[in-house]
Amino acid sequence: MAGLYDGGSFLIAYLVANLMWAIPLMLTEIGIGKRMRMGTIGSFRDFVGKKYAWLGAWCAFVCAAITFYYAVVFSWALRYFFMAVIGTIKPGLNSQALWDGIINDPLQGILWNFIAAAIAGIIIYKGVQGGLEKTNKIMIPALFISLIATAIWGLSKPGATLGLKYLFVPNWAALASPAVWLNAFAQASWSTGAGWGETLTCAVYTKENEDVVANTHMIVFGDMLGAMCGALAVLPLVFAFSPSEAAAIETLKSGNYGLTFIYLTKFFAEAPGGALIASLFFLALSFAALSSLLPQTEVIVRNYIDAGYDRKKATLLVSIAVFILGMPSAASIKFLNNQDWVWGVALLVSGVMFAFAVCKYGVDRVRTELINPDSDIMIGKSYNIRIMLFPVLFTVLFGWWIWQSKTWHPTDWWNPFLEDSVGTIIFQFAIVGLALYLMNDKLAKWVKSGSVPGETIR
Repeated sequence: MAGLYDGGSFLIAYLVANLMWAIPLMLTEIGIGKRMRMGTIGSFRDFVGKKYAWLGAWCAFVCAAITFYYAVVFSWALRYFFMAVIGTIKPGLNSQALWDGIINDPLQGILWNFIAAAIAGIIIYKGVQGGLEKTNKIMIPALFISLIATAIWGLSKPGATLGLKYLFVPNWAALASPAVWLNAFAQASWSTGAGWGETLTCAVYTKENEDVVANTHMIVFGDMLGAMCGALAVLPLVFAFSPSEAAAIETLKSGNYGLTFIYLTKFFAEAPGGALIASLFFLALSFAALSSLLPQTEVIVRNYIDAGYDRKKATLLVSIAVFILGMPSAASIKFLNNQDWVWGVALLVSGVMFAFAVCKYGVDRVRTELINPDSDIMIGKSYNIRIMLFPVLFTVLFGWWIWQSKTWHPTDWWNPFLEDSVGTIIFQFAIVGLALYLMNDKLAKWVKSGSVPGETIR
């Protein structure tokens, strides 16, 4: 994302987004999760009121919609890791042809999507302590080690310092672009899990005296550290292996898929020792994807558990759904891109819904009753201000971005069947929002209780 949106300029917007959006939202989610001990639907029902259960269902649906195609992204990372290990990534490789072959083979895509959904399902099936906790204790350190090793390798190459300059020296004019800011806020939500209901769900399993403020800041700034390791592993590498600075910037502007699976793969294939680094890099990418996929899946599973399903049955149902409903994205890159376009922005809508819940309950009450108790550092009125600004921030960012993005489809921006139109976002938002609103009473009755015996995170 830093490569796409002018490096240092994006970092400034990303820092602001974490301070203004991610941190207050994570404080809110952890506070509500600790108090309610339920998933998103039950938490909104009992915290805000029975007629607002559909808001929790919206958050769960958005998380689920992203999970359906994100399992496919995890499967891509896995495939590239195995190809690096078996020696497919080697001198003479046509990385473009390799990528085209992967995205244009629906049967292979569906097979690997099954593998990805199965891996996540098996881990979730084992529970919070036996699955999620044990897996993350291995994955997170391995992720950082792999990224740091890749970064050191890239920074040792001639020309890599140009990547550092691009990453850390801002282009001030770029901050006038709405795309920089909207994507920075969306990335902060994506990366930290703010607005997904993930943090709320994880907080269900925490101890009663868990420090909300300390945990929030550790999550957000730890996540930013991981993101910076990723940037340092990629951007200097691109500049080191590009024939010119202009070519490097063109590579960075190629987008997430092009940068990761085409250009970086090409660099790894041609560089001495590149096969080993490719293995480390795609292992890190696989761990990063899986560490996101697991809590996303748990959000859905938790709501089923609240409805009276046992963990094993809930996990089996959700895993089957992730596989089946992920098949269109596994078979068609255009469908996946559309879903990413729509539901990535929907995370910001989820954030506004959490802000509404706080305002309905009472901002001061949330801060003093749910966040500050058991916290060594007290959160002051700045929390109130940031929460109250959520609707304003969303309206300004989304409205500004829609106005600018109309230039992509000047005459048919309203068309809901275009891959990346404004119309497809509004159309899909309207369908899902209306359906969940009409199902509110059934959703409120469907969820029973939020007991979590024997599943406390240590």
